[in-house]
Amino acid sequence: MIRAFPASALVTVGIAFATSAVHAQAPTRLTPSTAPTSLQQLVPQGTPAGPLRLTPRRAAPSATPSGNASTASAPKGNFSVDTSSRKSIQVEGLSEIDPNSVGSLSVENGGFGEDMWLGTPRFLIERLLPQLPVAIRSPVLRDLQRRLLLSGAVMPPASEENSSTPAPSLISTRIAALQNMGAFKDAQKLTALTPKRATDPGLLRLQAQDKLFSNDYGSACQIVDTVGEHLTKPYWQQLLVFCQSLQGDTQGATFGAELLAESRVVEDPAFFELVDRLTTASDAPIDSLPNPKPLHLAALRTAQIVIPDDAIVSTTPAVLRTIGVSPNARLETRLEAAERAVEFGAMPATRLAEIYMAEKFHPDELNNALSLAAADRSPRGRALLFQAAQIESLALSRAAVLAKALEIATEENRYLHVIDVYHTPLANLAASSEMAWFAPEAARALYALDRPLPARNWLAELRNASARNPQLASAIAGVWLIGLLTDSSGTDENFEANLLAWIQHHKNSDKKGWTTKAAAGLRLLETIGYVVPDEAWWQVLDGPSLAETQRSHPGLRTAIIRAAAGGRRAETVMLILLQFGETGPDISDVDAVADAVVALRTVGLENEAKRLVLELAATAGL
Repeated sequence: MIRAFPASALVTVGIAFATSAVHAQAPTRLTPSTAPTSLQQLVPQGTPAGPLRLTPRRAAPSATPSGNASTASAPKGNFSVDTSSRKSIQVEGLSEIDPNSVGSLSVENGGFGEDMWLGTPRFLIERLLPQLPVAIRSPVLRDLQRRLLLSGAVMPPASEENSSTPAPSLISTRIAALQNMGAFKDAQKLTALTPKRATDPGLLRLQAQDKLFSNDYGSACQIVDTVGEHLTKPYWQQLLVFCQSLQGDTQGATFGAELLAESRVVEDPAFFELVDRLTTASDAPIDSLPNPKPLHLAALRTAQIVIPDDAIVSTTPAVLRTIGVSPNARLETRLEAAERAVEFGAMPATRLAEIYMAEKFHPDELNNALSLAAADRSPRGRALLFQAAQIESLALSRAAVLAKALEIATEENRYLHVIDVYHTPLANLAASSEMAWFAPEAARALYALDRPLPARNWLAELRNASARNPQLASAIAGVWLIGLLTDSSGTDENFEANLLAWIQHHKNSDKKGWTTKAAAGLRLLETIGYVVPDEAWWQVLDGPSLAETQRSHPGLRTAIIRAAAGGRRAETVMLILLQFGETGPDISDVDAVADAVVALRTVGLENEAKRLVLELAATAGL
């Protein structure tokens, strides 16, 4: 147990708190000082406007993936603690080349252009960029955020009225967001382009965290040697304790931890518990560790202690990814962490498939996978269903397993990442007349995966079967919209007739909620340029009362429209990301989606606008 160290010892070991206080700086608080430009109407003719929903999320702590542990020795040195401030280190003034402007993406490879911030005030970027969500379920929005953070662009100058205070490090904000998202390679590329990466304490901390989550502990410890006077900061003191324990300097690590406990600049009970385990060779478990930090996970792995199950309550994709591939986590815990990491784009679906296949099942369980998975909605139940889809030799039986997996995914709002996990078995299942019953779901999933050719094959079998079973004709109509979005050049000779048939399909299949789906579909079709006939809207208005929808923040809606009207591409994307937050587009607030689609088209992101509509169509069953 880490004991409280006598206060008198702080003097005898030569600790100088007062001098370290000189280096502490308070973070800058920035407030708006200018108003945006005048409102311009961007919604196409005939498109009703509506308020939007604001769901901003703040970034969570950062993390990186696992690899092979290093045994490189930790740095040596005296301990000193800075009690003057518990806030993060401010980066020094800008170099001749603004480090905030660098990026790994240009217009040629997906970037938004060097002028993407033109017209956007610096204070707005400094205030809103740190608030971008990191656990983003929407693949389209996640891609937009990644490109926003990686794009090289000229940053607007800082306001003269704030020139006396250090400007926030936007490059550190960008790299941290990428790390938190689990986009580790992207974060590393951006770091490599950044001036002062070898001297800036904020950037050094991000690099150390990257090494910790890569299990390259030796390199993380080497970074401690480079921080100089900033070693007095609590983060570096904690890392030094960890490094001393790796080196076998038990006495030094224990002393350092006791000193930190006595100084009370570190409020991290889990850290002190872990130091006890590392310095006493104790194998006692850690019962609880919600929202673990990179250093926590590194210490757990070093001490060979099982990661507590509640660690996966974390909403940081990078942390979830790390737990998902950690050998010192229970398989059940790894399964759930990996599922959520895939959901947030921090882990490829192929890696989750490998983890699913690592679970052990009795042959009887595999033979009864459908019934067992229906009753067991846990990660293990989903792993059972996945294995059954892999090993089932009969096409009809495999189709039944896939149908159940898609059904559960829809019910649990996991559709997009589940079809990604099942991408291969879906694509490899050949369409046949015997499986016409599965054709609508197969076609929908394949369209959502941007696999129009196999989707067409399923629809061909469905059309053939509908000649013998007229009820199947309605199923064809139900897949029409998502097919139009995926497998069309933008024209449909029978557009009006197919649109009315699509409405009728939803009217027949969902007596209570069909108007919500139909109205959403019509609204979104108009935003991407289709002319919806009055008769289609009359049918919707003639139905049951529309369900009450969510309402977005009206100020944010207006800000998005005005940013797009002003051609401020990066600002438009940033505001859309804040609008949807972690949840992504939702049919219950279709006006928010429609406004985002119009705004994206206005700033030249036509393909992204269409993909956003497709994404909602897939998840909402439009």
